[in-house]
Amino acid sequence: MSSSFTAFKESIKGTVRQPGEEGYNLSKWAPNGTKPSKIIVTPAETEDIVQAIKYARLESLDIAIRGGGHSTSTASATNGLLIDMRNMTRVRVDEENKIGYIQAGARIHDIEVETMKY
Repeated sequence: MSSSFTAFKESIKGTVRQPGEEGYNLSKWAPNGTKPSKIIVTPAETEDIVQAIKYARLESLDIAIRGGGHSTSTASATNGLLIDMRNMTRVRVDEENKIGYIQAGARIHDIEVETMKY
């Protein structure tokens, strides 16, 4: 493991996984949508995403984003660095300004539960 990878992994508040590590998950809705990512980052906060993109650029890794994991194509798969948004599901509604703020991992159920209040 390189020192740049170690520093990157330590900068992430979420998780960073490589093939063979516990928690590394390639499961996809469609078998043809699976590519063995070199690194999977599951961010806990926005800064984790920033650090993942910086690291991927530094190492010349392709980047893909997995939102809800429902893509039937390889749009959310890569042989490089996959940013798995599954834990970023926060939904907030600014009632006064009638604006919703939805994180990239939110699913329809998450959105409906919060927005049905308004």
